Amino acid sequence: MWARKRFDLSWLDIGYGLLQCARIGSVDPSHINQIWKDSRHPFTCLSVRTGFDLLLKALDLPRGSEIIVSALTIEGMLTIIEEHGLVAVPVDIDTATLAPTAERVESVITDKTRLILIAHLFGSYINLEPIAKVARQHQLLLVEDCAQQFDGMPEGRQDAADISMYSFGPIKTATALGGAVFSIARKELALQLEELEKQYPKRSRSFFFKRLIKYSFLKFISYKPTFAAFVGMIKLCGKDYNKLLKKSTRGFSGSDFFKLIRRRPSSPLVMLLARKLRRFNGKSLAAQRKLGDYLRTRLSEQSGHRVAGSDALNNHYWVFPVLVNDPAGVELSLRGAGVDADRRGSMVIVKSPADHICGYPENAEQILSNSVFLPLYKPMTEQTMDTLAAAVMNGDCPEEAATTHVDACVHSVPESLAQDT
Repeated sequence: MWARKRFDLSWLDIGYGLLQCARIGSVDPSHINQIWKDSRHPFTCLSVRTGFDLLLKALDLPRGSEIIVSALTIEGMLTIIEEHGLVAVPVDIDTATLAPTAERVESVITDKTRLILIAHLFGSYINLEPIAKVARQHQLLLVEDCAQQFDGMPEGRQDAADISMYSFGPIKTATALGGAVFSIARKELALQLEELEKQYPKRSRSFFFKRLIKYSFLKFISYKPTFAAFVGMIKLCGKDYNKLLKKSTRGFSGSDFFKLIRRRPSSPLVMLLARKLRRFNGKSLAAQRKLGDYLRTRLSEQSGHRVAGSDALNNHYWVFPVLVNDPAGVELSLRGAGVDADRRGSMVIVKSPADHICGYPENAEQILSNSVFLPLYKPMTEQTMDTLAAAVMNGDCPEEAATTHVDACVHSVPESLAQDT
């Protein structure tokens, strides 16, 4: 059985991390600054959520200020916005590009707007220049969330945003099982974030050691034979393997969210992140992009199924969201074909504030409600993509049947694996 996601972490990476846990001496997060390549100023922290929380603390925006946010995002980002007394305002995204238009962004700007936060979703790449122009005209800070889009350090690439946020959490590309790097246009702001971060306690080496051991096990069971055995064993025990995996891979599980994110990364994490950045070459992403293009073409030509982000400027398919009439039926069909698919994850719709000029983000709702996220990674082949395409076509009910909830097309689906940022 193909697992829904495979960690971008080699056994040598795990061994290196374990050795770093025994290493004497402390390494500061700023060590990454010597490696990160960009025309802007780097800032390294525990996670994107940690850095975004620090950013809002540094900006100290008036309470009630509005932040325009891509209508699909991670719930933790909304929690942080609310904690600082700010208001998240959704801007809907185009299904084909996964990007909001500059016109949509400008249409929701009010006299309370202070910041624009745009996410590159599911591995797609957005041309931010038109939105950056709007931000400059209205003197707004533009922040891009690249947590799902990392395909190499940003040197020589788009730097339209004032701040770019990159994540290296457990299920991200080039994962170091944690860590985030921000590219910041204003040097004084980067230095301010570093000073604020120094007030946080460090996560311990023992915490990272336990994390390495846990993900060693999860990596082992992600292989096709072991994953099938794992799923069968969990089912025999009467447990829901989806819930177990979700709990195991959640980045910040616990009751005190802010206590968990307000930490500095441990020295072993910093050193493992440095290793991953130095050794990143993008070859796996190139193979993934080729497979994704092949699968998208097969689905489009044979059954007319659309893929969210099919017209994106660039897409390496960090996840592959195919739009279907009956997500539950397709998920069941995929499992019958030996494929563990995902639905919704931890993405949420940003709700429209009461009495705001913004409308309900209908496109974002359609993407979240009608997508099945197919696994796509090495060592899958074009033959595997054929299997995926056939399972999608066999499991999807006609639109009329899905609309009327015909019994043959209705299945219960457990909660899916969360996406860590």
